[in-house]
Amino acid sequence: DFVGFEPPVRIKRASSDASCPVRHQKRRAMHVFSARWHDGKKGSAGAVSFLRRRSTPPRRGHGYGKINRIELSTGERCPAMEFVATCPKGFEKLLAEELASFRIPQVRQLRGQVAFGGELADAYRACLWSRLASRILLVLARVGARDADALYEGIQSVDWSGHLAPGATFVIDSHGTNDNLRNTQFVALRSKDAISDQLFSARGMRPVVNTDAPDVTIDVRLSRDRATVAIDLTGEPLFHRGYDSRSARKVAPLRADYAAMVLAAGRWYRNVRHGAPVLAALWAGQGAVLVEAAGEALDRAPGLLRARWGFEGWAGHDADAWDALLEEADERATAGEKN
Repeated sequence: DFVGFEPPVRIKRASSDASCPVRHQKRRAMHVFSARWHDGKKGSAGAVSFLRRRSTPPRRGHGYGKINRIELSTGERCPAMEFVATCPKGFEKLLAEELASFRIPQVRQLRGQVAFGGELADAYRACLWSRLASRILLVLARVGARDADALYEGIQSVDWSGHLAPGATFVIDSHGTNDNLRNTQFVALRSKDAISDQLFSARGMRPVVNTDAPDVTIDVRLSRDRATVAIDLTGEPLFHRGYDSRSARKVAPLRADYAAMVLAAGRWYRNVRHGAPVLAALWAGQGAVLVEAAGEALDRAPGLLRARWGFEGWAGHDADAWDALLEEADERATAGEKN
C-alpha cells in the first residue's frame, strides 16, 4: 500500500540533469527498490522503481526523497515539483488523508508537515481546498548552511530571476538555527543579501524588501547544516479564512484549522454526504466549528473568501491553472447550495 502513487507511473533518475539529487548522494548508500501492485481491477497492475538509501521497502507514510523527473508510461515527461504543506504537530495524518482525497500524488507524512509532489496545479488545489494546512511551500533547493558563507553561496545557486520579476518586492521568512547560525534574523539578512546581490549583478538594480505586503515570500528553513529554500505560495496562513468572529467578543479563541481538525477526526465530511448527522457546539467561542462544518456540507472551498495569495506576485505563477480551479470551486459551491 503506497500512498499517493497511481499506476502506471515510473520514476527515473535523469543522469544528464545537473540538478539530479542522486549526484549528491553516496553511491554505496543507494539501493533500488521495485514495487508491483494490483488493485483488483483488470489491467491495473504496474510497477514503480525508487532510489532509496536502504534496501528495505518503504513503510506507509515515509518519504521517498526528492524526485527529479516523472516519466509516464505513455513516454510523456513532465517536471516533478516538490511541495510541503506545513501544519501544527499532530495534524500530519489527517492532513495527508486530506491531500490524498484531492488526488494529489506522492503524499508523505513528515514531522509538522506533509510533503507531496506533482504539478503546480496540485499545489494550487491544496491552497484553495485544504482546511488543515497552514502554508503550502514550493521547494526550490536544499543547500548547505554550515555557516553564513555556505548559506550565502547556496542561496545564490538558485536562479532568482525566474522567481522575482523586475520591480517585485520580497521578504525572507526564516526558521531554525544551528551552531553557527544562531539568529533567524541574521539568517534572513544573509539570505536577502545573496538574492539581492545576484539580481543586482544581472539587472543593475536591487529588489525592494517589503515586510508588510511582499509580492513574494521566500521561506528558508534550517535543519542542522542544511537549509531548505522555498516559495511560500499562500502568503497569509491558510487558517486566515476571511472570516473571524472572535475580535468583537472576549471568548476563548479557536483557529479555523483546529476547528477543521475536530471535524476531520469525526469524519464529518463523509457523514454529511451519506446521512443526516447533527452537529452541536456546546461551549462558547466555537463559531469556527459551525462555519467549517457548514462550508464542508455546502462543498465550499475554504480559500474562496481570500482576497490575496502569495503566488500572485511570483514570476512563475500560472494564472490559467488558478482560474480553472476557481471556476471549478465556484461551480461546486453553487451546486452545494442547491443540494
